Amino acid sequence: MVLMKNTCLLLALGLSFFSASQTTAQTVYGETLEVMEGRLKADTTLHDRLGERLLAGDPSLTNRDLATIYYGSAMRPSYNPLQEERILDAMNALARRDRYPEALTLCDNFLKKNPGSLAAWLERGYTCWLMEDSTATVDTYHKYYQLLDVPLKSGTGESFEQAFVVASLRDVELVVDKLGFVAQTPSLVTKDGQRYHIVKCSKDGDKTMTPTYYFNVELPLGRGFQQSLKKKG
Repeated sequence: MVLMKNTCLLLALGLSFFSASQTTAQTVYGETLEVMEGRLKADTTLHDRLGERLLAGDPSLTNRDLATIYYGSAMRPSYNPLQEERILDAMNALARRDRYPEALTLCDNFLKKNPGSLAAWLERGYTCWLMEDSTATVDTYHKYYQLLDVPLKSGTGESFEQAFVVASLRDVELVVDKLGFVAQTPSLVTKDGQRYHIVKCSKDGDKTMTPTYYFNVELPLGRGFQQSLKKKG
C-alpha cells in the first residue's frame, strides 16, 4: 500500500512543520476533541476502562465511547507514534514468518495500552485469518470497523473545515480504502496552526474517479512528535 510504505518518510517530514498545536474544533458525535480531552484529564482512568470494555467485546459501548477510545489513545502523555510504527512493523514481520502466536501476543499487549489503534486491530484480524480462526477473525474485524467509523464520521473530507480527523497517519489510507479508493502519496500543509494531509485518490478500473480528501493529522504529527522529542530530550 502506497501510504504505509511512505509512513516513516512522512513522519520525518512532519518534524519540520512544528508550531503551537491546537486540536481541531470539529465535533465527533457532537463533541469537540477539546471537550473530550477535558473529560479524560478529569477522569484519568476513563480511557483504560473504556478500552477494557472494547477488548471484552462490550456491546453497550456508545459512539462517543468509541470516539474516546480512538482519539484518547493519541491524547495520552505516553503517546509515541514512532514506537507504534516499530511495534506494528514487528507484528507484521512475525505474522508473515508464520509466527502467529508471537504476533498475537505482541499485538494484544499493545492493544491493552492502545485500544484505539486501527492498524493494530487490522493486523490482528489478518493474523487470525491466517491462523484460520474464524471466530477470532470475525470478532477482531468487528472491533476494527467499530473504530474505523469514528474518523469516517468526523467530517466529509471535502475541505479543511470538514477534514477527516485521524489519530494515526496509517489511518489515512484505511479511511480512503473504506471509501473505495486508492490513496496516493499525500501533500502536507499547515493551515491555522493545524497540519493536514491532502490526498489525491484513484479508483481501480475507473480513471474518471479521482477525488481529493483532506485529513487533519495534528494528533500524530503535532502532539505525537512533540511528546516523542521530549522523551528523547
